[in-house]
Amino acid sequence: MNKVFWQDIRVSPCETFHLWDEEPLYTQRYNHVMKYHAPGLAPVRTNTVAFHINIQGLPAYSNRFIETFGFYDGLAAVKNDEGCFHITPQGEACYSNRYDWCGNFQEGFCAVKDKMGFYFHINCEGKKAYPQQYLYVGDFKENKAVVCNELGLHSHIDYQGVLIHEKWFLDLDVFHKGFARAKDNSGWFHIDKYGNPLYKERYVAIEPFYNGAARVERLDGMLITINHQSKKIAELRPALQKPWQQVSADMVGFWRTETIATAVHLQLFDFFPGSTLDIALKLKLSVNALDRLLRALWELDLIHFQNDHWQLTEKGKLFAPQQQSFLAAAAIMWSDVNAESWKRLPEYIRTDSNQSHRLFKATAPDAKLSLYHRAIDGYTLEDFSSLNIPVDWHVHQKIIGVGRTAKMWLENLLKNNLHQNAVLLGEEYVLKYIDINPAIAPRYRLKVHNILQPWPEIADAIFLPKVLHYWSDVEVLKILTNARQALSRSGKIYLFEMLLNRNHPNGSLLDLNMLAESGGRLRFFADWENLLVGSGLKLRENFTLMPWLSLLIIEP
Repeated sequence: MNKVFWQDIRVSPCETFHLWDEEPLYTQRYNHVMKYHAPGLAPVRTNTVAFHINIQGLPAYSNRFIETFGFYDGLAAVKNDEGCFHITPQGEACYSNRYDWCGNFQEGFCAVKDKMGFYFHINCEGKKAYPQQYLYVGDFKENKAVVCNELGLHSHIDYQGVLIHEKWFLDLDVFHKGFARAKDNSGWFHIDKYGNPLYKERYVAIEPFYNGAARVERLDGMLITINHQSKKIAELRPALQKPWQQVSADMVGFWRTETIATAVHLQLFDFFPGSTLDIALKLKLSVNALDRLLRALWELDLIHFQNDHWQLTEKGKLFAPQQQSFLAAAAIMWSDVNAESWKRLPEYIRTDSNQSHRLFKATAPDAKLSLYHRAIDGYTLEDFSSLNIPVDWHVHQKIIGVGRTAKMWLENLLKNNLHQNAVLLGEEYVLKYIDINPAIAPRYRLKVHNILQPWPEIADAIFLPKVLHYWSDVEVLKILTNARQALSRSGKIYLFEMLLNRNHPNGSLLDLNMLAESGGRLRFFADWENLLVGSGLKLRENFTLMPWLSLLIIEP
């Protein structure tokens, strides 16, 4: 039988045998069959075992497996009690290693997952192609494969495991005719072999380029084809939402914030599941008005209605119980920001004084302040807990942290490094309601201090996590200067901030919020370079930890 014959064989509609020229290829029947691959073998499964068959429908070898898959590059992935590996057409193992999962060989390499859960590529002898390991790797195509690191970010490697362009994306595809699909915070786009975007636009979904054209879906639902410059070639479907409808939806976005904040104010999330009447009686609310609020929460996918009762969705469960939920506290905080800070934004933009104004938190009553702190602490825990930060904290003896966000990080460092001492600096309202674990209390001090004034302590490490964006440039210069003067000769400053980028708008709404809330701002990398020079500091290293967070390691 020649190669054409393999291409003519197909799986029957019931997937229990094969067809050739619309007739059964053999008389046997199996529980399940898959396609034939060269050298003319197909994976099949019976009630108890799996193996490969030849074109007569007979077993190609005597070994039996739990699962079998098609032959690629002359080898097939199989699974037995020991794990996954590859076999030859004679049913013999190609190597002694066993894996938790095996892919198919492509371009001489195969993606595998080891028993520890790490992915990498092997060669035909079952040996690692390179020393690195990842949370995921894909097949090679056009000499390149996609890898996913511990942060969930994706890049491309070559056969030796070397990064092709050293750029990382939220999602990524293999190269197809010189271009690959990539995704960032704003959506999907195409990149070249250097990892550079072909255009500035972002889309909801895209396909690979096919002879110079790619089908894409815009945010408004319009379906079009584009060229390499993102110029529209043809319209396949008109926009599902007109521009005025999109703008109108944006303008009433505060409805969502205030709806959630109202539910929190009423302590509603602690009374699910329940019927409208039951909840109304327990909270002494109008049944009619409560029903309207519940339906709005339903539209926000925080609750759903089933069997005459309201139930929390997975998103809704994040708000209950309210006394432990940082998001419930955050709902009140953002509602207050909306009411107290954003109303004055036109004035701040007109004056552009480059001076901070007093935070609304600084004058908040104790009950509200406790809520705000719970929200900030919750955000801090979620933001930083999963980060793999490339810093050896053990080398430091004394650490100064600034601001509420530094609180939980200092606690964690002291628990893991018994030789360290830490001081947390902040205004009086920042340091309120902090309970220090007795186990670290002798090594952890809180010090009320205005950080615009010379600092009262010297340390070999200073921790500034997401705090300087609350301040104007003039004030950041003072803070960094004070930090330099409080730093030992060999010490370092660790600055965590989101960096703005001229090529996309990510973070711009947060930047505007900082102007409204405190007079502060998010900054571009060039802004930080200028501020460091102005305060007698220099940048040692710059790490992108996540699309929304960078680490600048700074020294005198």
